Amino acid sequence: MSAAAPATPMVEARGVCKSFSGVEVLSGVDLTVARGEVTCLIGPSGSGKSTLLRCINHLEKHDAGELLVDGQLVGYQLREGKLYERNDKQICAERSQIGMVFQRFNLFAHLSVQDNVTIGQVKVKGVAPEAAVVRARQLLERVGLAGKERFYPSQLSGGQQQRVAIARALAMDPKLMLFDEPTSALDPELVGEVLDVMRDLATTGMTMIVVTHEMGFAREVADSVYFLDGGVIEESGDPRQVLTHPTSERLRGFLSKVLV
Repeated sequence: MSAAAPATPMVEARGVCKSFSGVEVLSGVDLTVARGEVTCLIGPSGSGKSTLLRCINHLEKHDAGELLVDGQLVGYQLREGKLYERNDKQICAERSQIGMVFQRFNLFAHLSVQDNVTIGQVKVKGVAPEAAVVRARQLLERVGLAGKERFYPSQLSGGQQQRVAIARALAMDPKLMLFDEPTSALDPELVGEVLDVMRDLATTGMTMIVVTHEMGFAREVADSVYFLDGGVIEESGDPRQVLTHPTSERLRGFLSKVLV
């Protein structure tokens, strides 16, 4: 019997580069995230973490290299040996399979909590409104917000709004979840409630990439961690090894400032 073929990674970056106004933000980044794996991206501000995350769902277009999600090129298709950018409809279809949670929640202020969670299901996926409501209520209960369906974002705490944002992303049944510093805009006492939801999500086998400064979360939950500095991967590996016994002097300096 022949050996089984290796599983296709959920996310693969090969030599990814990105510049803004001539300033290189990503300089040949390589990254692999297996299915069901939680990967944390850590590093100082301006190191390229959020840019890499935005390139993964084509909110930013990378300048060079390849990005693949579930074995498919992100934002582009190969025809006769040349890369062509997908049209808007195709890109939206790609993004609908990738949930993203931002720093600042990005909820629709004029919609109720329930409507924030149902709108993508109805408008993008074509789910019947009644079924979308049932799914929204299930997800809101899952993130600890049962009974808040008729509230508006302005009536919620930052932690509650971020949990609504997570429920909204999950409502699209994504195969990949991206979190861009999801607790950085929260008061310290609200951080834990969001991290608890993310811990629970990790136990379900959801593939997650998390940009974070929460080293405790990275050590406890992540399967792998990547330290970015100056647009390059300085060090990567098992978080229990990388965060406890870093080999990079730059990473040692970074950890000395955040692990206080």
